[in-house]
Amino acid sequence: MYDLIVLGGGPGGMKAAEVAGSRGLKVALVEKEHLGGTCLNRGCIPTKALYSHVIGGKGAREGLWSRLEGVVEKLRTGAAQTLKLSKVNVIKGVGTVTSWGETKKLSVVKPDGSTEVLEAPKLLIATGARSVVPDFAGNDLPQVLTGDWAIIDPQLWDPDRNGQVKTVAVLGAGVIALEMAMILQGLGKDVILLKHSDQILRRIDGDLKKKVVQTVKKRKTTVYDYVHLTSARQEGDGLVLSGTAGEEPLEVACDRLILASSMVPILDGFSLEDSGVEIKKGCIAVDSHMRTSLPGVWAIGDCTGGAMLAHLAEYQAVSAAFDMLGDDYSVDLDALPACVFIDPEVAYVGLTEEQAKERGEEIVTSKAYFAANGMALAMGEGDGFIKVVARASDKRLLGVHIIGPEAASLLGEASLAVSKGLTAHDVAFSVHSHPTLCECFKDACMRLAE
Repeated sequence: MYDLIVLGGGPGGMKAAEVAGSRGLKVALVEKEHLGGTCLNRGCIPTKALYSHVIGGKGAREGLWSRLEGVVEKLRTGAAQTLKLSKVNVIKGVGTVTSWGETKKLSVVKPDGSTEVLEAPKLLIATGARSVVPDFAGNDLPQVLTGDWAIIDPQLWDPDRNGQVKTVAVLGAGVIALEMAMILQGLGKDVILLKHSDQILRRIDGDLKKKVVQTVKKRKTTVYDYVHLTSARQEGDGLVLSGTAGEEPLEVACDRLILASSMVPILDGFSLEDSGVEIKKGCIAVDSHMRTSLPGVWAIGDCTGGAMLAHLAEYQAVSAAFDMLGDDYSVDLDALPACVFIDPEVAYVGLTEEQAKERGEEIVTSKAYFAANGMALAMGEGDGFIKVVARASDKRLLGVHIIGPEAASLLGEASLAVSKGLTAHDVAFSVHSHPTLCECFKDACMRLAE
């Protein structure tokens, strides 16, 4: 008998198991594939390994794929060691809940075909999400790849093996689509961006969005708006895509098609449909402490919908584990950071100008440009800016939006400022060292603090 069973070994599941185990609970974690979930194995980490080398210039392209696999394997090993130190029993296999009563029972079919039954009064669901596959003829052809699996295809990304791939179509205009598109361009591929609407990165602030659109145009990316695919047919080793772009017929030839338009929670395969757990809009419904409608059952991460981010899943895991242990912590979604690893990088936290206005906030905004920042110019990367959104009455920071060099790293200070309710004055009059990129954030705040 365990105290807690965790179903799913992605970033959220691992963190929940680690926290609960290190605080004395007897924990079993069930994962059918590798530890780390989509993020470590087929998402964030391999994508950023490619980004760092192809766009960031952090290393030679020769042997790139071997280094990428090495990074992933090292992190898998580290994750297993962390769980071991927290006394978590990791069980590889496919888990199905057989009892949702006071004692939860989970039947696990292991790779060798044997079955193990686990029991615990507490269950945490962290089953993640998968890419949406639009309904069109030929969507199962081998040249059609989903966004959650495409990154592990060496014939697409490995410079030593991708010579036959010249043109790649990417369906979508969100984070996954943009990141993959720019890395592919960095590898010398022609990219065709197929957008469902006329929007790009719809969650980001309007001023950043305009800059990203300019960047996409500058790269001479072929872009089609309001795309609806009706078929993909194989022609030689490549594809011909047919459909419409707005009201016009569309036909596009490419070597690969990446489906990167959206993700949906994984709710099938573990008997959730028989549980009584409330489902809303295709997601597991949870409260601020990640409790489901069923006593003793928590859910975290992508399967609960919302922003599908690894770091959000981890903090939701902390919230759930603390709740099990009698502590109180919940995630402040108004201070949720996110990054987009394109060139220039995009990073943001808190409310956009548009969101703040929709909430009826009286706001003021300010920008500081990297073109006036000494370190950015010394690096040869003066493109971009930092924008702050603050409440007009007290200059409390509601949002910080960055596009420019090392935006993701710069976001740390901004996230702290927004999450702790700091004002523009607080940031502006905290001494920032020179010459550094973070002075750009200080400068933007100084304009509101004066």
